Amino acid sequence: MKDLIDRYAREDRMLERSRDFLLEHLRDYLVARDEGGFLGCCAIAVLTGELAEIRSLAVRPEASGRGIGGALVRASVAEARRIGVRRVFALTLVPDFFEKCGFVLTSLGRLPEKSAAECPVCPKRFACDEHAMLMHLDGTTPRPLDAGEPVGYTRLFLGREPGSPL
Repeated sequence: MKDLIDRYAREDRMLERSRDFLLEHLRDYLVARDEGGFLGCCAIAVLTGELAEIRSLAVRPEASGRGIGGALVRASVAEARRIGVRRVFALTLVPDFFEKCGFVLTSLGRLPEKSAAECPVCPKRFACDEHAMLMHLDGTTPRPLDAGEPVGYTRLFLGREPGSPL
């Protein structure tokens, strides 16, 4: 799991996870495997009694395109439902994938449980190019973005485009 996550982190496609972090949060992770072994992983991290985040979704490149990522997301959403969480979100560079899984683009500002607690210490906070995707587990659709509403941390809290000079 760590090797796969680190591979994508080196490509700036997700955050790196330390061995200690993975051990501490091991119960959050779901793993996909077949007769050949490990195919991918995904974590469902409960932030509050009402909100959980899908994190570290990673599928081995040679297993890509086989529906494994979607299966991991569906399993994560099912686990969130099982424990009574009302909303699930993901921060992603691939919003189209999460749209296909039933998520809706939202503003990180609508997720203060994440933006206030974890984003200020994230290594990407000054260049956050991720999209916040949200799903309500009661079947309702999250409110659409307002015109010009900022999506990610850098735009929302720093008022500039990711990667622009400080």
